[in-house]
Amino acid sequence: MASLLLAGVWLGIVTGLVEGAGLLLFQRINWARWGPMIHVSAEILWISPLVDLLFFGALALMIGLIARLFPRLPVHRVLIFLLAFLATYDWLTLTGRLYHRACLLLALGVAVAFTRWFGKREDMVRQFWRRTAPWVIAAFLLALAGVQGGKWLEERSTVSNLPAPAPGSPNVLVIVIDTLRADYLSSYGHNQPTSPEIDRMAQQGVLFENAVAASSWSLPSHVSLLTGRYLFEHGVGNVQDGASFGGYPTLGELLELQGYRTGAFSANRTYFSRDLGFGRGFVHFEDYFHSPADMFVRTLYGREFSRIYLTRSEKSLVKRALRTLGFTSLLDQDAEGSGSYGGAFGIRKRVDVVNSEVLGWIDRDRQRPFFAFLNYFDVHDPYGGPKSGPSLSGRPRTTVEEYEDSVKYVDDYIGRLMRELEQRDRLKNTLVVITSDHGESLGNHGMLTHGRVLYWDLIRVPLIIWYPGHVPAGTRIARPVTNAAIPATIVDLLGTSGRGTFPGPALSALWKNPGADTGWPYPLSELAQNKYAGKQDEAVDKLIPTAATGSMKSLVSPQWHLIIHQGLGDQLYDWVHDPNESNNLADTPQGRTVVLDLKSKMQDILQKK
Repeated sequence: MASLLLAGVWLGIVTGLVEGAGLLLFQRINWARWGPMIHVSAEILWISPLVDLLFFGALALMIGLIARLFPRLPVHRVLIFLLAFLATYDWLTLTGRLYHRACLLLALGVAVAFTRWFGKREDMVRQFWRRTAPWVIAAFLLALAGVQGGKWLEERSTVSNLPAPAPGSPNVLVIVIDTLRADYLSSYGHNQPTSPEIDRMAQQGVLFENAVAASSWSLPSHVSLLTGRYLFEHGVGNVQDGASFGGYPTLGELLELQGYRTGAFSANRTYFSRDLGFGRGFVHFEDYFHSPADMFVRTLYGREFSRIYLTRSEKSLVKRALRTLGFTSLLDQDAEGSGSYGGAFGIRKRVDVVNSEVLGWIDRDRQRPFFAFLNYFDVHDPYGGPKSGPSLSGRPRTTVEEYEDSVKYVDDYIGRLMRELEQRDRLKNTLVVITSDHGESLGNHGMLTHGRVLYWDLIRVPLIIWYPGHVPAGTRIARPVTNAAIPATIVDLLGTSGRGTFPGPALSALWKNPGADTGWPYPLSELAQNKYAGKQDEAVDKLIPTAATGSMKSLVSPQWHLIIHQGLGDQLYDWVHDPNESNNLADTPQGRTVVLDLKSKMQDILQKK
């Protein structure tokens, strides 16, 4: 039994170490599939060895128990065959370049050859394993200590070297509710009670009725939210564009210079993660590996389990068994991964987990003000909150009702977060900003999701600033504004020395200075050409101009919305009277005049880089 365990431990750790390094490497090499893949960060270097150690070790124990029932079974060769097959299949599959059947056949061939080789050198191989096992275990422990200890030491050192904050510096909390379109909040006119907590904060603060996101998908929009720059400036239109953000500073970097602890807490692990460069300006960043289930699914064999079993119907034997055993978190599927197209489903990171992470981080240090940037992903598809959550209507859930349920679910936890901060006496001196990175189509223009076009339902997002005693309660501002102005607005409200770091004007001018909206810049939205957009809405590429066939830009005035496609012409909508944008007026006599005027204004913005 001891020799069987030795083989399982040795091969498990070695397989996992190679797997962890390979997963990190090939997610970058295979960047074109970044959207439909499950992602990892440096922690996988110890998580993969741990999972494979447990898996291979359990297999060795099982073979050892079988050997007691069948004493004549050549247990060592059986185990070596199985472990060699599993290790080879692991290493071939992690490349993402081979069909699964090809990996299986190649792994079988290697396992047969290695088992024959082992049979002739069994004593030598066992002796080698015994001699090198301490080094293999040490490598695993070094990966664990190096990754986790390194992060802890780096964070501690960075915080200790921050300058002293100004006395009375307020905390800053930015909440991005991913994929939330404004018109599904009660305070923005929705006919269902989806957002009582957000509505209460809007009544105590400033609500912008027509805030416009800088893009209609997460990656470029989040860069704009942190740099205050449009896509044409920061240059991050797709994953392959890198993490330099055009060399522009981020809000977190500025606030660190003011003595703030900075932390980001992301449930969108595909397009708002440290891997993509968003760690800039954040001393602390939490994205992947929020639970044992999430850790498991990010390993190679965790992905295989998800691909084979978690894509089955809710009545499947495996799913019913997981529910019976209480492993329900494995069944809470996320948009991350390619489960809808034959791959693996990721594990959802819910709003309660994000709240727990941020509160734990806040509690660790009460001496410094904090800047916390939260991404809630529960409104993103698949909609509906946890499967146990009730429907607002009480009827079987339609897509729209599931979306409404998601909004209500997040709204409830925003209220819980505010109450937790109040109990900790950390809310009374905190500036809170609530917004979204983009909206969702939900059937408009023949689409269900987002990221392909720049219609009003995709770029109009909520924007609420809550800062009692510093902003006028109950204020509603109808002027179209960009939420890329959030960094400049926060800096202005804090009164720090960083004014001018981010392009203005700060949105606070709209309530501080009467008549400030005269000549106010029209908000811009952009999409780079993206040939790798999701498959769910690809049919519309043949019907309307989309980013799959060329880059797009849009400009919003107090009445008009101009959308320009790189090669397929212009669209113009009167969004005030036609919010669904069903009537393109670009070719009408009045429309042609408006298009020329808006194009001129757009060109002025593009030349200010």
